[in-house]
Amino acid sequence: INQVGKAIAAETRAHGVHYILGPNLDLARDIRWGRVEETYGEDFYFTSRMGVNLIKGLQGENLADNNAVIAEPKHFAMHGSPENGSNEGPVFVGEREARSTGLYVFEKAVKEAHAKGIMAAYHEMDGVPCIASKWLLTDILRNEWNFDGFVLSDLGAIKKHVTLHKTAANNQEAIIKALSAGLDMQFYDFSHAEFQHTIVESVKTGKLKEENVNRAVKGVLKNKFLLGLFDHPYTDEMLSDNVFHSKEHRDLALNAARQSVVLLKN
Repeated sequence: INQVGKAIAAETRAHGVHYILGPNLDLARDIRWGRVEETYGEDFYFTSRMGVNLIKGLQGENLADNNAVIAEPKHFAMHGSPENGSNEGPVFVGEREARSTGLYVFEKAVKEAHAKGIMAAYHEMDGVPCIASKWLLTDILRNEWNFDGFVLSDLGAIKKHVTLHKTAANNQEAIIKALSAGLDMQFYDFSHAEFQHTIVESVKTGKLKEENVNRAVKGVLKNKFLLGLFDHPYTDEMLSDNVFHSKEHRDLALNAARQSVVLLKN
């Protein structure tokens, strides 16, 4: 799985992409859930081993290398145990159970594999949207695990404050809650103009602390520097010719598939 991560990173980087939306570290605890096939299954130890090795392969020795990208484990947190098995459904779980299973997997991804990205999920966890959970995004992720990357929202997660969770009266309140909790970057929730204007006005009126904006900006810029994007912003167009669907990568894919079948059988 480590070699698979390296191959994915090399081909991805060769196409000018520097950030991977994965791996999916959800634990599949409800077979009705429609995204079970994205996961490594229900076992937290096995999932942690697969996740750690894939992340290390993706991020390589140096993020500025042409065969490295930022890994972004998802969906933080406990996303694979929704009520009724419905995607985006709320999750009700005790802290001890969470720390022993779903959070354990992400802890290994951060502390052992040093993942530089994290995707905040769009569901509620014990009644609090993950995207606005200071306990998840700040207390645990940053203060306990010393995460030094940046947190991206799942697609549309911030806006779901208004449309799904009913925990914010409007878009401004939703953005303020997310950034204050520890979110750093949106994922097409709003137009850039609306997102930026809301942040500026919220800081001016004192509704959003400037230190939260500084944290978010620092996290994003720091990792762009680590990727070398300020020194070499453009991708070498010759890279893809050497790595895209190469024989080495095709052979690796076949071997990985064969080993996966044996693992599944066992």
